[in-house]
Amino acid sequence: MRSPFIRVAVVLAAAATLALLAWIDLRQDYQLGLFVFYAAPLAWVAWSVGAGWATLLAAASSLARAQSEAGLIHHYAYVWIAWERGAMRLLVLLFIIFSFRQFRRDLEERSRKVRQLEGILPVCIACNRISDGAGQWTDLETYLRRHSEATPQPRLCPACTSISPA
Repeated sequence: MRSPFIRVAVVLAAAATLALLAWIDLRQDYQLGLFVFYAAPLAWVAWSVGAGWATLLAAASSLARAQSEAGLIHHYAYVWIAWERGAMRLLVLLFIIFSFRQFRRDLEERSRKVRQLEGILPVCIACNRISDGAGQWTDLETYLRRHSEATPQPRLCPACTSISPA
């Protein structure tokens, strides 16, 4: 977890980047749109700080852009067109934010599972029991139930099936 100071710095840096992008974007003509670049600072905030702050920044930037388009910059035939464009912009940014949030959660879950299963297990070569590090030896099935989400299902492999009487 990052310190609160770093989290605030990330949010402020992203807000400044979004403000700069908006300023450049509003001074451009219709032919050049910088909307795709809005995703980078929002994804950064969603990844580093959380989806809440990223959503707040996306809403603020979409609202500011729609307000400036409706009143100052572009003259549409109807005022609602600028607001509709702002709503669509917000929906796309929210999709990006929540995709990054879900990707981060999946990555953390997989990392947790890898950390849980990695390492060297001390296994007895005679009985296949596993040491838990505190001097207790447990069978493989019990160890797997306690330390993972795996559920052992006893079966015979093809080699043992051919040896074992039916």
